[in-house]
Amino acid sequence: MVTVLDASHAGADGCEHHGARLLASLDTGWVYALPGAPHGAAIRVFKAADGIRPFCWIDGPRTESSQLSRAENRARHNH
Repeated sequence: MVTVLDASHAGADGCEHHGARLLASLDTGWVYALPGAPHGAAIRVFKAADGIRPFCWIDGPRTESSQLSRAENRARHNH
């Protein structure tokens, strides 16, 4: 449904769920809907990535900012 590009413009195609996880795991990334994707697919991925923790395959307590979602980091810094 979407293509996610990293800072060097290397890309990967995927469904909205996996595209959001990939985007959440990048420091700099962009998301584009593929032709034929449902309306709003890219924005849904962008919004979902904000609340998803990167690197879900890392076990153990996630306490470092690089292991938290962007939303969790914002909330941490607003207190």
